[in-house]
Amino acid sequence: MLWGPVALYTAFIFWLSSAPRPMPPAFQWPGGDKLIHLGEFTPLGFLLLRAFNRTWTDRRGRWLALLAVGLGLLVAAADEIYQGLIITRVPSVLDWGADGAGVWLGQLLYGWRVARTP
Repeated sequence: MLWGPVALYTAFIFWLSSAPRPMPPAFQWPGGDKLIHLGEFTPLGFLLLRAFNRTWTDRRGRWLALLAVGLGLLVAAADEIYQGLIITRVPSVLDWGADGAGVWLGQLLYGWRVARTP
């Protein structure tokens, strides 16, 4: 059950993107939404690298990390395109970049967790 959490969390991201007013008042300052995007995609990066590493146990390292980043960026792009279909939402390349940074951060956290596990 490695890919189930990835699918569920991806569905959660798209559900959040359906919200007409996604920005909590505490983040309504210039660039505040980028922190939301970063935080939203960090768990996805963690879950993707976890799933790739445990699915292909004979391959490790950069190859699987690149696959996980690529898939995370595809999900982020699809999410931004989807937001363009929601009347009150606007897709943004900068948001996509923040999503990608979140995927990368999630992978760093996964690597840190694996390194600390005996």
